[in-house]
Amino acid sequence: MPWCCACKEECEVIEVDFGIGSYEYWGAKGVDIRIEEVSSCCEEDWTDEPPEEDDYEEEEKPNG
Repeated sequence: MPWCCACKEECEVIEVDFGIGSYEYWGAKGVDIRIEEVSSCCEEDWTDEPPEEDDYEEEEKPNG
């Protein structure tokens, strides 16, 4: 199961288009498409390996 790199939770992987869409450059028209695989929860990077225990400990420490 993939893991989200942002929230450290299990997630599903989805494809999202991050392209700018329709554009015109010096009269030439086109469509920019940039499909990337991201996590379904945060739309961030994902990994196949679960997060390390140290990652959880850092989040629990209060800012003092």
